[in-house]
Amino acid sequence: MNFLLNRRGLGKVSCSLIASHSTKGLKVIRNDGRIPAADYVFKWGTTTTVREAGTVVNSSEAIHEASNKTGFRRKLGELAPKTWFVAAEVRFPAIVRPAAHSQGRNLYVVRNPEELLRAVEACGAGWYASELIDKTAEYRIYAAQGRAIGVGRKMPRDEQTIAWNMAQGGTCKNVRWDEWPLRVVKASLEAFKLTGLDFGAVDVIVDREEKPYILEVNSAPTLANHRAQTFAKTFDYIVEHGKEPLPLVDRRGGYKKFIHPAVCGEAWIA
Repeated sequence: MNFLLNRRGLGKVSCSLIASHSTKGLKVIRNDGRIPAADYVFKWGTTTTVREAGTVVNSSEAIHEASNKTGFRRKLGELAPKTWFVAAEVRFPAIVRPAAHSQGRNLYVVRNPEELLRAVEACGAGWYASELIDKTAEYRIYAAQGRAIGVGRKMPRDEQTIAWNMAQGGTCKNVRWDEWPLRVVKASLEAFKLTGLDFGAVDVIVDREEKPYILEVNSAPTLANHRAQTFAKTFDYIVEHGKEPLPLVDRRGGYKKFIHPAVCGEAWIA
């Protein structure tokens, strides 16, 4: 048996869609019920310990790493926008975020010390601030085993808003393989590797000089049906071949050197 493990209020629809497209008999099980023995367990944003699993895909440690927004922002270093954790060091304008945030909520744009103080009080312990990037594009790079399995470009309802995600009224447009922004994909995979995750989604913005900045990595992304099909193919591949990372090929080759072989038969693998 192989199954997807999710928790109440997180990933029910996405996991069900993946299971419906899987050819390996993936079943969805919630973490607050009985967890049976399994060959493969794909953990969808839950850190629940699974004692009778042959292979756990996305360890609790890796999920913790990605979920700790403040700690992971420190780890990203120069891959992320310039970030501050001490009020006296913040340069304006900046965006202040709480340690735990999701769906583009609780983000504060500050332009002076007074606004910063109010934002810090609202965010509480673990807050961090980052430079306000004049972004021209925002992407979500879906990844597994160190390879990209899909790229979505976020289309905001209003480009003046800070968050461009669907929870704030935006949409996410699929990007064709031959139109992938390769510089963005490469930076996203570098960030993804830092988490230790086996699968996830990387949020990244691009400035007017086309430089990518990593924002965060999500271990339980919300999926539309077409994206769930891609995850199903990837999870089936893992059940068949194992979850070990697939190194990138060190030569020029467009999307073929970055894409996962489960979604493209022409993918370059070492």
